[in-house]
Amino acid sequence: MQSDLSLHSNDSPLQYKASIDRSLWRGILPDMWRERMDLTGLFDILAQSYSVRDWWPRRDDPFEVIVGAILIQRTTWANAARAIEALRDEGLLTSEAIHAADGSRLEPLIRPTGFYRAKAATLKGFCSMLTQDYEGELSVLLQLPLPAQRVVLLSNRGIGDETADAILVYAAGKPSFVVDAFTRRLLLRLGWIEGDESYVEIQRAFTEALPADANTFASYHALLVQHGQTHCRVRPRCVGCPTASLCDFVTVQRKDVQ
Repeated sequence: MQSDLSLHSNDSPLQYKASIDRSLWRGILPDMWRERMDLTGLFDILAQSYSVRDWWPRRDDPFEVIVGAILIQRTTWANAARAIEALRDEGLLTSEAIHAADGSRLEPLIRPTGFYRAKAATLKGFCSMLTQDYEGELSVLLQLPLPAQRVVLLSNRGIGDETADAILVYAAGKPSFVVDAFTRRLLLRLGWIEGDESYVEIQRAFTEALPADANTFASYHALLVQHGQTHCRVRPRCVGCPTASLCDFVTVQRKDVQ
């Protein structure tokens, strides 16, 4: 993918936005504001700095991916991985086993992930849905068209937009872009969003800028997560950041020092 570096002018995005009436800017976002949102260029920069090889473990096992997508909510991958291994050791890493197990048996095993009672209920609810509606055949669910499959996933309590899209792209191989806190934080610091955009608005920006390819979406999400963990943290590490040349946050920091 080729980057269009001409999209990055010396004008501050804050100055740029100030000239646009607040009631109108959302309506003209696709034509004007997104000109600054060089998402293909950002992908190129991140791809030169991080690796996505084997980023999401066991993508060859869709059910394990789904379990991981639920357990990773509001925690680290290390904690989710511990819980997955505990489920595996107890023979509870199949939909049939989770469906049959009592919540009291699941909860201690996934406790390291936090919110373990809610997550146990989500796992059981998903597996019950799979058993009742799809005769336990995950492959049938994963073969549904993207819009229909997303509706089914979101009908499960405890599965929201981010988790549903992670399941779609990593387990089902569907081009549904995952928008997480790392993505929102980076775009905000770059000056490409205001911060109150909806999940769907941010997702649409990526979907319209990129080819509809699940591997591309998965790779981009992995790069954004790694960047968010390495540099664009809650307390950012701007020294050596590969996106510094694009970043409004870095520019403001430098001006404050001068």
